[in-house]
Amino acid sequence: MALSRPCTALFVLLAGVPLGARAGFRCPAKGGLEWREYRSKHFVVDTDVAPSQVPFLIGQLERIHVLELQALIGEQVEIPGHARVVAFADQHLFTEVAGSAMLAAYFKYSKLREPMIVLPVDFGDQGESIAHEMAHHLSRFLFPQQPRWFSEGLAQFVQTVAVTRRSDAAPATGSHLVRSSRDERGSVGAAPAYMQSALATVPRLRLDDLLRWDGRLDRHAGKHYLFSWLLYHWLWNNRPKQFTAFQQRLSNGEDPSAALRAEFPDMDAANAAAVEKIEDDIDRYRVGGRYVFYSVSAKPDAGFAAGPVLGSADVHMLLLAAAGHGFEEKELRAELDEILREDPTQPEAIVARAEIDKSSPLPLLRKSAAARASDWRSSLLLGHALDGASGEEKEAAYRKAVALNPDSSMANESLARHLLSRGRAKEALPIANRAVDLVPADPSAIDALAAVAAGLGKCSEALVLERRAATIASSETAAGEEMKKRLAQVEARCTSPAPAAAAIAR
Repeated sequence: MALSRPCTALFVLLAGVPLGARAGFRCPAKGGLEWREYRSKHFVVDTDVAPSQVPFLIGQLERIHVLELQALIGEQVEIPGHARVVAFADQHLFTEVAGSAMLAAYFKYSKLREPMIVLPVDFGDQGESIAHEMAHHLSRFLFPQQPRWFSEGLAQFVQTVAVTRRSDAAPATGSHLVRSSRDERGSVGAAPAYMQSALATVPRLRLDDLLRWDGRLDRHAGKHYLFSWLLYHWLWNNRPKQFTAFQQRLSNGEDPSAALRAEFPDMDAANAAAVEKIEDDIDRYRVGGRYVFYSVSAKPDAGFAAGPVLGSADVHMLLLAAAGHGFEEKELRAELDEILREDPTQPEAIVARAEIDKSSPLPLLRKSAAARASDWRSSLLLGHALDGASGEEKEAAYRKAVALNPDSSMANESLARHLLSRGRAKEALPIANRAVDLVPADPSAIDALAAVAAGLGKCSEALVLERRAATIASSETAAGEEMKKRLAQVEARCTSPAPAAAAIAR
């Protein structure tokens, strides 16, 4: 997530306040602004901004998208699916939904596992906050597993691609490598003045503390963000060969800690003298090191189509899903009850309310699927609620969800798992592959593909995939223990050693 500039050395996380209690939020049913959905080449944008502002917003999103691809890959490759963007006309409402005045924007995955960028339209930084969050989204297609220092360091390294007024990110020293023409130009690897100023005063951070950082947003987070950028920047400029090899290992799906040990043995905490030398080198670099940066350019396709006006209950649920904080059960129940009063067929609210009550959502989801024939969420969640005995109905629900939203990793995964449970692993394979293509770092999708591989007798590939799923889950989700159990099962079945990386033939 992108922190606003004043908090580069200090981060304060404010407590979440339930949406219904917030002065800034009024759903459309109570006189709030109308929300509409727009679809561009790479984004589904939900926003309450005036229609006249939409071309600029989508133009910025698409401009930054092509520049970041050029920066990260060097060409315009096709990224599967669409990221959802929730864009607020009101900065205060964004802050309330985010749960912190220190956040400029943030990236998350929704409960339905959609990649989601949440931001205010008045971002006020030439789009650096958008670029930061977009880097989190796009980099997962290159590096499915990322230690937190690498994730935040990379995002800050490329976010300057959004800057068009050169003085905002002009470096004090360094060579300028020009990759392309001046059209839609953006700089990558530059050191903005605000970053240099913060680094000049912040105390030293031990390397081991940075490498072990889990992304926790506490009062030390600003310092960890700064040093994540510094370490990434230092490695890119001073250890390019090793850093390239490290990134290749991440791209191959290797465990990040093992990849770091392999390429940077002198960064191992067990070698205290070597680590201290690196810390000294980085300290000298941050006060006077020379570096290079480069420019990229690309032409965006900023066309878009206006979609439907969102119903009041759907807006309410969207903001609940976009929230950057959790809710107490009592608060969540009140929110869900209000949504269901606005529209009793809202499928996500039906499921969330049933989870609180520990009841079956099936009867209400049947009504939802009938009333919302074009809503992929109703079909998907109906499929989840149906038991195994409802085989044909369950499959039909999943197939409809995939047809309505082929960009949903969860819908594709659910259909693949269902087909596998019916002994149709070969039919499930391309669908499971699609689920991973859409969200390459999702442990559940990887686990599903591993199960399909095992069902096809591809033991070594299944083992590599299950190991990857277990590693990501243990570090990023609450499903780690379950993944470890499945890994043990696959390891027991597969006795031959697995290759370092694997791909299932499509």
